[in-house]
Amino acid sequence: MHELHLMRQIVKAVETSLSETGDTKLSVVRLKVSAVSHLLTHDHAALQATFQLAARGTKAEGARLEVIPVPADAWCPQCQRDVSVTPAHEVCSVCGEPVVAGST
Repeated sequence: MHELHLMRQIVKAVETSLSETGDTKLSVVRLKVSAVSHLLTHDHAALQATFQLAARGTKAEGARLEVIPVPADAWCPQCQRDVSVTPAHEVCSVCGEPVVAGST
């Protein structure tokens, strides 16, 4: 399961951060995710359950996962500039042409 591996990596990063700051507990993990990421297609409850499984026995155990979508940029060949896109609208927000390349 790809999501479990990803959540384990997130928990590992959280534990590293907690070790660096000296904190021992947290209540929420805020995960910023590209608006076109496949993670946003998953049910939030399923992601939360996967996070809880990955966090079991760590300093992140009991924390709530909060997924925050952030805009994704793509190149519009018509406008010749970067524009923001969403999964439902993978077209230029300025001219309406399909975008051909992007960064998430």
